[in-house]
Amino acid sequence: MRRKGTVIEMRLKTLELQGFKSFPDKTVISFDRGITVVVGPNGSGKSNISDAMRWVLGEMSSKNIRGGKMEDVVFAGSQKRSPMGYAEVSVTFDNTEEGGKVLSMAEYDEVTVTRRYYRVGESEYFINRKAVRLKDIHELFMGTGLGRDGYSIIGQGKIAEIISQKNDERRAIFEEAAGIAKYRYQKTEATKKLDATSENLVRLEDIASVLSERVGPLEKESEKAKKYLEIRDAKMAVDISLSLYDIDHTKADADELSSKLVLSKAELDRADETRADIERAEEKARDDDMKNKIESERLTAEILSLSGELHENESQIKLAENDAAHLRELIASSGERIRASGESAAAARAEYERLSHDLDRVRTAHGELAKKSSAAQETVGHYEDELSENERQRAGCETRIAELRAAQTDAVVAESVAAAQKASDLEKLDELRETIEKHEADIRMLDDRLGLAEEKIAGYVEKENGIKAGLDEIAAAKAEYERRMAEAAERKNNLFLEISQRRHKIQNLVRMEELLEGYSGAVRFVVSEHKAGKIRLSDGSPVKIYGPVSKLVTVPAAYQTALEIAFGQSLQNVVCEDEQSAKAAIAYLKKKNAGRATFYPVSTMRGTEVAASEIPENVREGFVSAASALVSCEDKFRGIVRSLTGRVLVAKDIECANRIARAMNFRYRIVTLDGQVINAGGSFTGGSVSAEGGMLSRRAQIERLGEEVALYEKQLKEAEGAIETLTSQLEEAKKKEDGVLSSASVLKTLHDAEQTQLTVLKSNRQSQADTLEMLRAELAAVRSKAAKAETDIDGISKKKTGFTEELERTEKTLTELAAERTSLTEGLEAAKSALSAVSVDAAKEEANLGMLSQMYEAAARRVSEIESSMEELRISAAQAEEKIRNGAKEAEEIRAKSAEVEERLRLCERKKGELSEASLEIEKRLSELRVKSRDIIDRRDLLYRTHTKLESEYENLRERQEKLISFLWDEYELTYSDASRRCAEKITEKTRSEAVAAQTKYKNQLRALGSVNVNAIEEYKEVKKQFDELTEQIADLKASKEDLLNIISTLEETMKSDFLAAVEEIGANFSQVFTELFGGGRAELRLSDPENVLESGIDINVAPPGKVIKNMSLLSGGEQAFVAIALYFAILKVNPTPFCILDEIEAALDEVNVDKFADYVKKYSDKTQFVIITHRRGTMEAAERLYGVTMHEKGISDVISIDVSEIEQKIGVTLH
Repeated sequence: MRRKGTVIEMRLKTLELQGFKSFPDKTVISFDRGITVVVGPNGSGKSNISDAMRWVLGEMSSKNIRGGKMEDVVFAGSQKRSPMGYAEVSVTFDNTEEGGKVLSMAEYDEVTVTRRYYRVGESEYFINRKAVRLKDIHELFMGTGLGRDGYSIIGQGKIAEIISQKNDERRAIFEEAAGIAKYRYQKTEATKKLDATSENLVRLEDIASVLSERVGPLEKESEKAKKYLEIRDAKMAVDISLSLYDIDHTKADADELSSKLVLSKAELDRADETRADIERAEEKARDDDMKNKIESERLTAEILSLSGELHENESQIKLAENDAAHLRELIASSGERIRASGESAAAARAEYERLSHDLDRVRTAHGELAKKSSAAQETVGHYEDELSENERQRAGCETRIAELRAAQTDAVVAESVAAAQKASDLEKLDELRETIEKHEADIRMLDDRLGLAEEKIAGYVEKENGIKAGLDEIAAAKAEYERRMAEAAERKNNLFLEISQRRHKIQNLVRMEELLEGYSGAVRFVVSEHKAGKIRLSDGSPVKIYGPVSKLVTVPAAYQTALEIAFGQSLQNVVCEDEQSAKAAIAYLKKKNAGRATFYPVSTMRGTEVAASEIPENVREGFVSAASALVSCEDKFRGIVRSLTGRVLVAKDIECANRIARAMNFRYRIVTLDGQVINAGGSFTGGSVSAEGGMLSRRAQIERLGEEVALYEKQLKEAEGAIETLTSQLEEAKKKEDGVLSSASVLKTLHDAEQTQLTVLKSNRQSQADTLEMLRAELAAVRSKAAKAETDIDGISKKKTGFTEELERTEKTLTELAAERTSLTEGLEAAKSALSAVSVDAAKEEANLGMLSQMYEAAARRVSEIESSMEELRISAAQAEEKIRNGAKEAEEIRAKSAEVEERLRLCERKKGELSEASLEIEKRLSELRVKSRDIIDRRDLLYRTHTKLESEYENLRERQEKLISFLWDEYELTYSDASRRCAEKITEKTRSEAVAAQTKYKNQLRALGSVNVNAIEEYKEVKKQFDELTEQIADLKASKEDLLNIISTLEETMKSDFLAAVEEIGANFSQVFTELFGGGRAELRLSDPENVLESGIDINVAPPGKVIKNMSLLSGGEQAFVAIALYFAILKVNPTPFCILDEIEAALDEVNVDKFADYVKKYSDKTQFVIITHRRGTMEAAERLYGVTMHEKGISDVISIDVSEIEQKIGVTLH
C-alpha cells in the first residue's frame, strides 16, 4: 500500500476467477512487477478481468461492472455448458515487503481477498479465507487509491468521464488522491455518534427528571417496609416452630400407622402370592390336560398307522419264505458232493477238537488258580485295612479319655464357684427387701402432701378461670376494636397509596403530554419552536400549526386500541393550516438540521369514508364502522381524519374481520377492537397490544385517574373518622382491663407459689419412685441370678456324672480294641501263607498251557489243508447259499421290524391308557384348586378391606403433614430440613399456647401497619442507583458530545489542509505532465468555491498548443482522453497506487500519443504495477508480461500467457 509522500509497496500477485462472467473454469492470472498487458479480440472477455478486480475490491453497482443486475456476474451458460450457481474472484497481494505490509495482516506473507456471489442473491466475503464483512474490505483499502471509490482501476470508456463530469462529481478522485477519504469516513462515523449521543442525552435527562420525583416517596416507603420485615421475621420464627411441632406429632402418628400398613401389605402380598400360585397350578393343570388330549389323539393316529405297517410286513415275510424254499432244493444237490469230501477231513477235525478241549481245560484250571490268587490277595488287604482301622479307633479312645479326665476337673472347680455365688446372692436379697420397704413408706407420705397441694391449686384455678373469663370478654372487645382499627388503618393506608400512585401517574402522563413523550424529535422540535414563535412564513408572519393529530382527536375508550392501530404513526404527524405553513416548517427543520417530520395541511387533505352500505349484508353482523366515523374532532380536521382512516374498517374480532375482508376481496385494511389487522391485499398483522400508554389513551387516562382520586379522598376522610371513634372505645376497654389484671396478679402470685411447692413434691415423689423402681429391678435381677446359680450347680453335677460314665465306657472300648488287634494279626499271617501256595500251583499250569498251544496250532494247519481241497465245491454252492442267506436276512429284518412295530403298538396303547388315567387325575386336581382359589379370594378380600382402611388413615395423616410442609413452602419457601435448621427454640406441649399467642400478636402488628410495599426497599435502592447512574451517564454523554465536536472540528481542519495541499500538488504535476504529453500548452486546476473547501468542486482549464479552449467539450474525443490521462499521471505522482488496471484508456489516441502514453507508463512502472487491457501495438511493446484472451468456445474465455521473446523473434523487432 502507499501513503501520501512515501512509496509503500504491496505487490499484486495473482487474480483468480471462477464462474465470473465469461470465465466458468478456474482461471489464475499472475502478475510481475512492471507492466502486464492483456490483449485479445473484441468480445473475448478482456474487460471482464478489470471488472473482476473492481468487483472483488467491493464494487456494489452492477452498472459500474457493465451489468444490468448483480446476478449478471455469474456465468450464464453457453450452448455446451450449463449456467453456474455462483461466481468467485480472489485477488492475492504479496505482504512480505517490510515497507509495504498491511499492519493488521502483518503475520501473513500474502493477503488474499475473496468475494463470492450466489445466483440466489447471497454474498460472502473473505480475507485469507476467513469470513469478513464488506465494510472490512473497504476499510482495508481506504486511502490507498484502491477499493470501490479509488482510481487504481479505470474501466473501459471511463477515462474521459474525469473530464466530462461536473466539477463537484470529480471531487471524489481528488479526495482519494489527497488521502482524506478516510477522514471523511471518520467524520461521518463521528457525526453519527454525535447524533446518537444527543438523542441519548435528551432521553436520559427526561428519565432522570422522572426518577428524581420518585426518590423521596420511595425512601419513606422503604423505611416502613423495613419495620414490616422485622415483624414478619419474628412471626415467621413462631410459624416455623409451630409448624415443626405439628409436623413431628403428625409424623409420629403416621410412622405408627406405616408399620401396621407394612404388616397388612405383607399379609396381602402373601395372599396374592398364594392366589397366584393356585392360578398357576390351575393353568398348569389345564395345560397338562390339553397336552394329554393332544397326545391321546396323536397316539390313536399312530396306532392306526402301525397296524397298517404290521399287516404289510407279514405279507413280505411270506413272499421271502417261498423264495428260500426254492433255493434250498438247488443247494441240496451240491451238498451231497461236499459231504463226500468232508468225511476225509472229519478225522483231522476230531484231533483238532480233542486238542481244543484239552487246551480249554488247562486254560480253565489256570483261570481258577488266578482267581484263588486274587482272592488270597484281597483277604490279605482286608486284614491290613482292619488292623489300620483298629489302630485309629484305639488312638481316638485314648484322646477322648484324656479330654474327659480334664473336663471332670473343670466341673469340680465350677461347682465350687457357683455355690459361693449363690450364698452371696441370698445375703443381698435380704438387704434389698429392707431398703424397698423404707422407700414405699416415703412415697405414701409424699402422696398425702401432693393431694393437699392439688386441692389448693384447684381453688386458685377456679378463681383464675373466673378472672380469665372476664379478661377474655375484655380482650375480645379489644381485639374487635383493634381489628376494626387495623382494617380502617389498612384501608386508610391503601387509599393514601392509591391516591399517591394515581397522582404520580397523572403527573407523569401530564408531563409526557407536555413533553410529547413517544413523539419523534422532529415533531417535538416543531411544536416547541412554533410555541416560541420561531417558525415563520417568508413574509415574516407566523405559521399556523395546530399540533400533532393525537392532540386534535378524541376516541371512545372502547375503540381506542383499534384507532391507535388504524392511525399508526400518523398520530404524531403535525396538522397545519395550509401548504405554505407545511413548507415553512420543513424548511426550518432542514435549516436547523433537526430531522424530518410529516405535515397535514387542512387546506389540501379531504379524504373519503367507506359507507356502511358498501359492506355486504351477509358480513355486517361483525362490522362496527369505518374508523373515521368513530373519531371526534373539529369540523375543519374532519378531512384529515377521513384521509387517514376513512378507508380503514373496524370489526368486532379477527373472525369477523376475515369474513369482511374475503367478502370485499381484501380491498380495505381492517382493524379489530383488540388491535389485530388484516391488511389490504390479504396479509395479517397481530399479537399482543399494550393496554396503556398510547397517544390517544393518555388524556382519557388522566381524566379517569382524576375521578378515582376524588373518590378515594372521600373514602379516606370516612376511614379517618372511624379510626377516631374506635380509638376512644379501645381506651375504655384498656382501663377496665387494668383493674382486672391487678386482682389477677395477686392471685397468680399465690397460685405460682403453691404450684412451685407442688412441683417440688412431684419431683421428690418421682425421684423416690424411680429409686424404688430401680431397687425392685435389682431385687428381681438378684433373684434371677440366685436361681441361675442353683440351676448351674445342678447342671454341673449332671455333667460330672456324665463325664464319669463316658470315661468308663471309653476305657472298656479300648480293652476290646486291643483283643481285636491280636486276632486280626493272626488272620493276616494265615492269609499270606495261603497266597504263597496258590502262586506255586499257578506257575505249573502255565507251563502245561504253553505245550498244548503248540499241538493245537499243528492240528489247525492239517484241517486247513483238507478244507482247501473242498474250496471249489463250496464256491459252486456259494451263490445259492448267499441268496438263501440274503433272503433269510431280509425276512429276519422284516420280522425284526414287525416285532419293533408290535412293540411300538403295545407302547402306544399303554401310553393312551396312562393318558386317560392322568386326565382323570388332572380333573380331580383342578376341582381341588378351584376350592382353594375361592377360599384365598375370600381371605384376600378381608385383608384388602383392612389394608384400604389403614391406607386411608395413613393418607389422611400424610395429607395433614404435607399441608403443614406446604404451608412452610408457600409462606416462606422453606423445606422441612431448612425450617429445622432455622428453628432456634423447639416448642413443647406446654409452650405451644404461648407460641400461638405470640403468633396472634405479630399478626395484629402486621395488620396495624396496613398495606406495605415490601419491594419499596429494593425499588428505592434501584431507583436511587439508577438516578445516580443516570446523573453520571449524563455527565459522561456531555463530555463525549464535547469530545466528538472537537474530533469533527479537528478532522475538518485536517481534511481542508490535506485537500488544499493535494490539489495544489496535483495541479502543478498536471501542468507539467500536460506540457510534456501535448508538447506545450497549459493546464491548471481550480477550486470552484475556495471559501468552502470541503464541498467545493474542481474546475479543469486546459489549452493545447495553439488553441484557446473555453469549454472542455470543445476538445476532440482523443484530446479529452489525453487530458484525462495527463491528470491521471499527475495524481499518480502525488499518491501512487500499488497497482493500476487500465482498460483501453488509450483507445481514442493516435499512434504518436499511444507511444507517449506507453513511455509515461514505463516511467511510472518502477513505483506502480500496471495491468493494461489494450488493442494498441504501442502499448503492447511496453509490456514486460503479455496475456492473450481468446474464446475457443462461444461465451467461454481462456487466458494464454504469451512469451514476449518468442514474439520478438517472429516479428524481428525488439519490443523493449
